Amino acid sequence: MTESIFIALVVLGVIAVCFVISYIDNIRRIYKIKRRLEYNYGRWREVDYSDAVLSVIGEYTAAKDSMIDDITWNDLDMDALFMSIDHTWSFAGEDYLYYLLHVPKVMPEEWEEQEEMITYYQEHEKERIEMQMEFARIGKNHASSVYSYIMDCIRFNTKVPPVHYFSFVFFIFSVVITVISPSEGLGLLILAMVVNVLLYFYKRKELEGSMQALQYFKKLMEGAKSLTKKKLICNPKYHSRVEKDYRHLKKLMGASAYLGPANWDSPSIAEMFLDYIRLVTHIDCIFFYHCMSRLGRNIDIVENMFTTMGFLESMLAVGSLREALPVWCRPEFTDEKMLRIIDAYHPGLKEPVPNSVSVKDGILITGSNASGKSTFLKTIAMNVILAQSLHTCPAKAYCGKWFHVFSSMALKDSLYKGESYYIAEIRALKRVMEPVEEEAVICFVDEVLRGTNTVERIAASTQVLKEFQKKGILCFAATHDIELTYLLEEQYDNYHFQEQVADGEIIFDYLIYDGRATSRNAIQLLEILGYEPEIINGAKAMVEQFLSTGKWN
Repeated sequence: MTESIFIALVVLGVIAVCFVISYIDNIRRIYKIKRRLEYNYGRWREVDYSDAVLSVIGEYTAAKDSMIDDITWNDLDMDALFMSIDHTWSFAGEDYLYYLLHVPKVMPEEWEEQEEMITYYQEHEKERIEMQMEFARIGKNHASSVYSYIMDCIRFNTKVPPVHYFSFVFFIFSVVITVISPSEGLGLLILAMVVNVLLYFYKRKELEGSMQALQYFKKLMEGAKSLTKKKLICNPKYHSRVEKDYRHLKKLMGASAYLGPANWDSPSIAEMFLDYIRLVTHIDCIFFYHCMSRLGRNIDIVENMFTTMGFLESMLAVGSLREALPVWCRPEFTDEKMLRIIDAYHPGLKEPVPNSVSVKDGILITGSNASGKSTFLKTIAMNVILAQSLHTCPAKAYCGKWFHVFSSMALKDSLYKGESYYIAEIRALKRVMEPVEEEAVICFVDEVLRGTNTVERIAASTQVLKEFQKKGILCFAATHDIELTYLLEEQYDNYHFQEQVADGEIIFDYLIYDGRATSRNAIQLLEILGYEPEIINGAKAMVEQFLSTGKWN
């Protein structure tokens, strides 16, 4: 055996070993992902995304029309709920699930399609796992929004800058001269490569995010191809839509395969060679702009691919949510302005206490501190949102009209903007009155106008809540002001939470009862926490005198 043959065999052996190792690693990676899919389905996720990541995820929602505004979203801590149920594996599915929770307006016939898909994948585990695996291959990008980068680039950057054409022509010209006259052309070729590489790094950084986003979009297309090829989409209409859009987009993408390596962290040897070609020719930048130009002329198809693929994966996440909930129901919608919920509970609490309510007019909720008023408001509000967004309620039964949902509960953000709490409150309440009259509105207000003095608070609260009633707004309002329950008893039904004092402790059952509250616990809490008897007795005496005379002494 000659030395050259031996070396060749060694090289081939090394390549074969590398191939086998790569193949085994890929099998292991797929196995681990599959195990994670099987384990996580039907469980609450324990993740904590930063505000920056949530902002990236929310860019798709920001570009769409939705119902839930930032005040309501933050009041109900919907980010926490989203992170708990985010069983998506691709950027498209994650973006769309976040959008769904903001309650896009959906027609009744679309609910039937959604229910069909949610139920199908709950009952067909094999198909669901295969579908999730395809979305896992697409992956997520929390560094930047794929949707925003693609759409912005289509709208604003479709012409190839002359510098890229210059670099390409300069390199080809230098190669031709080198072939004709190597001694004279070699220096020109080196100059062309140096200049082109410097220009490449200078200009490429402007496109880095957009070109990487396009790579993710290509993965989304490949995922669409696999879903249709394996016939994993159970709904024929969506199957045909995805298949048609993929075929159209494949033609539009053209030579985009040369835009960048499939794996940006560890490119293969072939990709390293292509990277060198890109550096000296700028060919990827030229292809990128041409690709964006073609996509820009067919932006509706690009939008459809994002939307349809995101929607399909979000349906898998809804199925996982239903498996995770101990009790859930499908909502029923009616044309009558009413809301009836049986045994509703807050899905984010470990030991929630279910409550039921049936209302056609607004309700006032009174009760002691920490008795459950705020949690009840959030529970009902969250049930309404989940009913209208994911068609899934953490309750035994739900029936109500389709509502535009507002809240005014914890207006912390405005304090950082330099507004007083009271100004933030009245702005938040004013926005509730602004939707068009054709819309049914439901709002949840915790401690009406707490940011001002007692006399004006009661007067202003009375008039604001009366105006809500005149406009047909179904309002759930919690208050410590018992006076409101008398001033508004013709417009609002009264409910309350109560407590019991036993062995020096205040015990709450967190259940809602008919009627206004008849007990107070603020002074009792002072006593339980060990305040001086002089303070306790003095406070009790002042309360008794005020209740008997209507005056403070």
